[in-house]
Amino acid sequence: MFTHLPLLYNVVEMDIKQYFNPVNFTFFTKKIAGKWKYSLGRDIDKSTGKFTVTNIQNVDVVILGIPCFEGIWDESKIKSINKIREELYSLANFSGTLNIVDLGNLKSSTTTKGTYLALRDITEFFSELNIVTLILGGSSDLCAGICDAFSKEIFFTFSSIDAQLDVKKGRESFGSSNYLTHIFMKTPNLFQFNLLGYQRHLVAPELFLKTNEFGNHLSLGEIHDDIKKAEPVLRNTNILAFDIRSVKSAEIASNNHTNPNGLQSDEMCQLAKYAGMSNNLKVFGLFETDTKKDRHGITYKLISQIVWYFFEGLTFRKNDRGVTGEKVLSYEVEIDGLEKPLKFLFCENSGRWWFEIQSFNNEKYIIACSEKEYNKALNNEIPDFWLNCVQKIDSILK
Repeated sequence: MFTHLPLLYNVVEMDIKQYFNPVNFTFFTKKIAGKWKYSLGRDIDKSTGKFTVTNIQNVDVVILGIPCFEGIWDESKIKSINKIREELYSLANFSGTLNIVDLGNLKSSTTTKGTYLALRDITEFFSELNIVTLILGGSSDLCAGICDAFSKEIFFTFSSIDAQLDVKKGRESFGSSNYLTHIFMKTPNLFQFNLLGYQRHLVAPELFLKTNEFGNHLSLGEIHDDIKKAEPVLRNTNILAFDIRSVKSAEIASNNHTNPNGLQSDEMCQLAKYAGMSNNLKVFGLFETDTKKDRHGITYKLISQIVWYFFEGLTFRKNDRGVTGEKVLSYEVEIDGLEKPLKFLFCENSGRWWFEIQSFNNEKYIIACSEKEYNKALNNEIPDFWLNCVQKIDSILK
């Protein structure tokens, strides 16, 4: 047991593996059997076996299991996490293009605060090494610890895929239903918060005022109409919390999820792929994944496929040079009332857009956007997203 991870940055003097109970790959080898030779599990097994503190720079992504729900550590929930692993490991590999290490399940802490501190230190450690952290299991309130790792960052963006807005609505004790309230209070440098897939009949407009942040919030209907709207939002995201209950209940077999509306399973996979493609994304958490009545393993299969498409997105990321690509075109658009033209960047290879902002201290910031912002500028309109970014950057720097 531990309360937090001491001297986590001193890689030479410590072994990150000591904070986890390792995966028993022999168990999964027997369970998957005939599929193992060309499976993702075989590649992860090899990478995990070779992993040491001396070759950590070769790792692309680490998998962590966190069996902690609403502040309570429950060893019985490890079974659910391992069911996800079983389904994930049986899926097709990526021909050695990704170095994925599964560190196993985090050892239990003596306190809830200790768990949050551990997650803070672990995610900060891997983020500094430019390694993506994938978290399986646990409840959404764990994001409070994860976001603490970014509290000293000048800017960072947090996005949540959820049917509801988890903010405090009254005198509620802290938990997964209002964890965002803690994040907004404790992270003054939060640049942007985005809520994707929310259901308008579940989120009163007044609740967005509690975020005190600007964001590209996309409702369930907007994503159904055009899922591509989510791509630039996720391209700007550093931390993504994926609440599995945002899927419509007909598509998962969870005993505690009864919402008839929600994202479809293929949409979840596409959103995960967009997230993986984002060069900014540091942490991807799949929360609320415990299912006691999933007799046929449908939920575990879906979660594993969401993770697989996230990994596929990572393979695109490794080959994507973004705004440093060879075929990036620059456009400057003059708008009445603005002293300087708006500068847009367009990558011909990917078809993606960015705009460039120069702050009052002459620092330049590149922010992902959609073609919609560029077209607004062409029509002599100041894009709302551009204006909000300018105001937020100046408020943080001042």
